[in-house]
Amino acid sequence: MGAAAQFERGLTWRALLVLLLGAALVVPASIYLSMLAGGTLAGAAAFIIAVLASQLALTFGESLSKQELLIIYEASSVIASANAAGIGFYWIIFRMFYVKNPITWSYAIDGVPIPLRVPSWLAPPLDSPAYYARTLFHPDLLAPELVYLAFTALYVLAELAMLMLLSYTFLEVERLPFPFSRIDAMLVETLAERRPERVKYFMAALTAGAIYGAFVVALPYAGGITFIPLPWLDLTPLTEPYLPGAMLGVATDLAPWAGGFVVPLEAAVSILIGSLATWGFGNWFALRYAPDVFPEWASEYRPGMSIALIWQRSMFRVWFAPQIGVALGLAMAMVMRFRKSIAKAFAAFVRAMREPRASRVYPPLTALLAMYFAGTSCSALLHWSLTGFPLWISLLYSVALSFLVGVASTAAIGETGFSISLPYLWHTIVYFSDYRDYPGWVIMPVLAGTQSPSLTNMMSAAYLTRTRPMDLVKAIIIAFVVTQALGILALDLFWRIAPIPSSAYPFTLFDWARVAIGDSLLVTRSIRIDPQLLLNSAGAGALAVAAFEVARTRFGLPLSGPGLVVGIMTLTPYAASVFLASLISNLALSRALGKERWGEMKAVVAAGLMAGYGIVAGLTIAALFIAKSSWLWPW
Repeated sequence: MGAAAQFERGLTWRALLVLLLGAALVVPASIYLSMLAGGTLAGAAAFIIAVLASQLALTFGESLSKQELLIIYEASSVIASANAAGIGFYWIIFRMFYVKNPITWSYAIDGVPIPLRVPSWLAPPLDSPAYYARTLFHPDLLAPELVYLAFTALYVLAELAMLMLLSYTFLEVERLPFPFSRIDAMLVETLAERRPERVKYFMAALTAGAIYGAFVVALPYAGGITFIPLPWLDLTPLTEPYLPGAMLGVATDLAPWAGGFVVPLEAAVSILIGSLATWGFGNWFALRYAPDVFPEWASEYRPGMSIALIWQRSMFRVWFAPQIGVALGLAMAMVMRFRKSIAKAFAAFVRAMREPRASRVYPPLTALLAMYFAGTSCSALLHWSLTGFPLWISLLYSVALSFLVGVASTAAIGETGFSISLPYLWHTIVYFSDYRDYPGWVIMPVLAGTQSPSLTNMMSAAYLTRTRPMDLVKAIIIAFVVTQALGILALDLFWRIAPIPSSAYPFTLFDWARVAIGDSLLVTRSIRIDPQLLLNSAGAGALAVAAFEVARTRFGLPLSGPGLVVGIMTLTPYAASVFLASLISNLALSRALGKERWGEMKAVVAAGLMAGYGIVAGLTIAALFIAKSSWLWPW
């Protein structure tokens, strides 16, 4: 690990100034957009900030290094991806809505309505004036705010430790490709170095992305003219007569197409196989041949259902338990596959402790392990003290599962570019326990390894641009702290302007109703989760991943175990688009332009497409803000 000299400084005062100014502009807009339409500024804002910073520097006769631009771009991505739900205090407002909602009073635990089981550290007492004050700075909200801040701090502590452990394991020992990191690296290198050939490809792709964005995003919002439906072209009516319940479509959002250019073909093939096996043939098989196993799916399916409706119903009625089981199966298989690499990484950390401090890339292993165990175990203790939920289960979830989830998800994103998630994992664990109260369901111990895989992808871009890894870690910390602080202030301002939920923030109207009903169904155990199906899915997932890996390594077939599991969790329109783009990239364009030349330029093209699309999306969002800036009363 004594290789710190190969990296160059990226976190300079110029980069820090850009981040602070960008956060002040972007965070309130992103928070508002998430409550308006459920989206964020994300990549669009990050690219615009990077371009403006680069051009302003040139205007003053300076130039930003690619290391500075990498820090600006990646930290801006963290800032721009902030949404209201990512601010812990947002859920205090939701809980206040929850306890006052008449629907939730119809759900009870052991005869006691759920709102009466909500403690004062989750929401203020029912007779508190905080419900009418509409401000986060009311004294009755202090206890819930301290609880959320404590869990957030412990989560960040454990997640940062996982980031550095996973980065060394999968970037220096195992050396996974992380295909999407090449897009980030090529984007900042193009801005910094301005090589003529790269600029030519980049600008051509940027123009194409902007034109497509104008047709798909700008015209529908600005002029009410829809040429191409977002987010997908629904082809389900074509398959319904032959495969009722199956989902088929093609994504019309540009992101999966641009990303597919850099996804390895074996990963794209496996993603498509997993997605079709789940949302296509799996839905049809469950409806046609297993109605006794999935009676709710059989009774709720109706001919003519769209992709969105099929996804909503089949997710809860068929794939709720299997997806968790398959993901756990992947976690076990990936730990077995990379056990030697993990051991080598830990051994390297031990050796690095004997090296001079200046030559170390990461902090010593003892510090990282202390951070990890402090964050996970302390969160389990805090959860137990607040909720009374069995401590041993919380420790197992936070300490052990965090490691498994981190390894599995990083392996997936390292090979395919796409991460995996474990939806409702904590709720499933509580479901099978004897817990008979409300707080333990909605507040959970820290599960590290959920964000660190995506951050490891950023770290891969840092390696590609020779940016100091610890500079990126520091920038991520700064971006997170600034985002949380500004997010709290913005959320308080928006709440003062209009109630949440209300028509001023339309996404919250239906999203909060969905979450409230989902929470109530889970807490009262009204959703059936079959433990045998969960265990069988875990075993089947591990075997399927192992089979795909054997087929790849022994027989040379274009298959990927992590790609299969990513596909199981990816809707068919997105899986189909990634596959088609990867096929075009690896077969058609590679032959037309030459394998070596296209191998160098495909990330540049992908970056240009997303940049052009992002600029149009950003300008459209700005126009929406102007349109929404009129008088809000009566919401």
